[in-house]
Amino acid sequence: MLRKFSIIAGFCLLAGSLILLPSFTINPEKGVYLDKAQEQKAFVLLNKVRKDPNAYSERYGVSLRGIAPRTDLVWNDSLAVVAERKAMSMAMRGYFGHVDPDGNGINIIINKSYPLSDDLIKDKKLGTLEALEGGAPSGEVAIKNIVTDKAHTGQEGRKLVLGEGDFNASLNEVGIGYVHGTGSTKYWSYTVIILGKKKQ
Repeated sequence: MLRKFSIIAGFCLLAGSLILLPSFTINPEKGVYLDKAQEQKAFVLLNKVRKDPNAYSERYGVSLRGIAPRTDLVWNDSLAVVAERKAMSMAMRGYFGHVDPDGNGINIIINKSYPLSDDLIKDKKLGTLEALEGGAPSGEVAIKNIVTDKAHTGQEGRKLVLGEGDFNASLNEVGIGYVHGTGSTKYWSYTVIILGKKKQ
């Protein structure tokens, strides 16, 4: 039977020493685990790139000129939980894509805890609010790979996270999931970035 354990950030005493425990989720059978530190690093870098895309053109070796600066995204815990679950699901269920093995896109899944407008859930396979990356050694590299379209997926992930176009520019909240895989998973890591704007 598959078991998952959560260790919540906190303190414990071990041999008279005070130790801060990191917050992550472990699957002991596969060694797949959630890394909240990488999620936060990705979040910080994403807002830096959004604030001044042109400054990252030379650093990333891709032209980001002409992309308008955007305001900082606000972290949303509901979106982060969905992103973390999606990243864990891909690692554990052996798939990588916007539609899960049950035929659901991220929009319909988000809507359960983060109400979306009707047009975003008209098709249960829609994944317009999600950017994915597989194999990045850190959350920061995941952001770089999405922004530079390393996977050659048509730059939709970059357009989403950098707020290109009127719809993407209107999104102002984000949640990120970063999961470490193992030698038996498709990728060594899974990153899911979900943007949103609550239904008015």
